[in-house]
Amino acid sequence: MALTFQTAPRISQAEFRRVLERGTELGRSPVAPFADECYQIIVGYGLDPAVALGFFAHESQFGLDGVSTKSLNWGNVRTPYDPKRAAGTVQSASGHGEFVCFRSWQDGLRDWCERILNRYIKERGLTTVDAAIPVYAPSSDGNNEKAYIQHVERLVTRWQAEDPQPVVVSTGGPSVAELQDALMVAAFEAVGATYHPEWAFHQYAMNEAKAGRFLGSPLGESKRITVGGQQFSVQVFALDTLYTPIGNPESSTNWSDIRRLSALLK
Repeated sequence: MALTFQTAPRISQAEFRRVLERGTELGRSPVAPFADECYQIIVGYGLDPAVALGFFAHESQFGLDGVSTKSLNWGNVRTPYDPKRAAGTVQSASGHGEFVCFRSWQDGLRDWCERILNRYIKERGLTTVDAAIPVYAPSSDGNNEKAYIQHVERLVTRWQAEDPQPVVVSTGGPSVAELQDALMVAAFEAVGATYHPEWAFHQYAMNEAKAGRFLGSPLGESKRITVGGQQFSVQVFALDTLYTPIGNPESSTNWSDIRRLSALLK
């Protein structure tokens, strides 16, 4: 069966962390200290952490080899999906040209997730690893497409087999939580937006709905605005608007600090 990008996590957060801690013969991955945060970033985009980790392993041995040691570039992409995240470029020592640099591994990972989700899945319908690789890493750029696909597939299978906390998939009917998530997904999709159950805004919206304090339907995707030099992450719903101040650096952001426009207007 083809390996899909979008699915429930194939490996646990503990296994994700363990793989990065173990690293390779070159040492421990530089991403290991941020493993839990990176896992949640990937899950927040609705992508599988095992597949994302497979790309990271193939491209740079978990950030230990090649240009990514300087670029903090999760997927060794040449250009950013979001230009605002770019922090310059670095020249490959092996003569493969320039690659974009990011300010943090987390920024590089977010950019990779958005690239896969939007440019590959939504725009092109490339929902599986074997469908995406010929575009992501074409043979015309010196890549062995078949070997790349097989490497990622083998790694995911291996990590699933050795996971000390295997992800349990229910074989019965949907749980209340699953049904709640499915209905929330439908509400977001109705307006062309994507529901991310791990995102703080969306968790807040779900919890408020459970408490009978509905925010109404989302009116679009979350976005960022800058007011007086301060960046905010914002999501507009029919009955209120949520916002969170972005920290400087971004990694210091308290994503649980969710505020409502209605409270600001009182």
